[in-house]
Formats: sequence, structure tokens, C-alpha cells
Amino acid sequence: MVLLARLIFGPGGRGIDRAAAAERLGFDEPDFEPTDWLIGEGAALARNNAGEQAVVIVHGDGLVTRRLGAASPAPYYKDGRLVVPGADHTAREVEFVVSQDAAQHWQSAVEAAS
Repeated sequence: MVLLARLIFGPGGRGIDRAAAAERLGFDEPDFEPTDWLIGEGAALARNNAGEQAVVIVHGDGLVTRRLGAASPAPYYKDGRLVVPGADHTAREVEFVVSQDAAQHWQSAVEAAS
């Protein structure tokens, strides 16, 4: 049955790009003006000048957003990935494959703006 569904509907697992993430974030959070992006597999992370972050996540055949405020757990670097903890019980943790330097730059920019 699963094989039949994959043959009919494709393998699933929609990707994400900056344009789609920006469009969805602009719709859900019109006052959030991103200044920087990280694009990963199935998720995008945006940062604004105020140090806030927002995650855009592939969910089913669409995209969902979560705005991460100052009280949200801070991203951390582990094993070649920038890990963004879920903001609450409705958001899953997301990971972005980045260098340690890129992760430190992202974290520093968020901390400096806060």
C-alpha cells in the first residue's frame, strides 16, 4: 500500500528554498523583517535586526512558521550542526549543517542584537 501511494503521489518530503520560506514567513509574521537566512533540509531559519529568530518548517505538503522570541532556548552547535531547539511543545527541533565558524557567527549576531 505504501509503495502504491509513493508511485501515485511521489516520495513526499517537500524541500524548502529561501523564496518559499520568505513568502510564508511574510504571510504569517508580516512584521518580522529577516536580515539573514540559513536554509536546511526541510527547514529555514531567519534572523532579524532585533535578534529574534523564526523557523519555517516543511509540514506535510505545506510550510509552518514558529517565531522564536528572547525567552526561547538559544541555538547551539553540536557535531557539525546548528541545532535550534523547539520553541514550545508544538515545534520540533531543527538542525542546519554549518561550519563551526558559521554557527558562531549566527549565535553572536543573535546575542549582540538581544
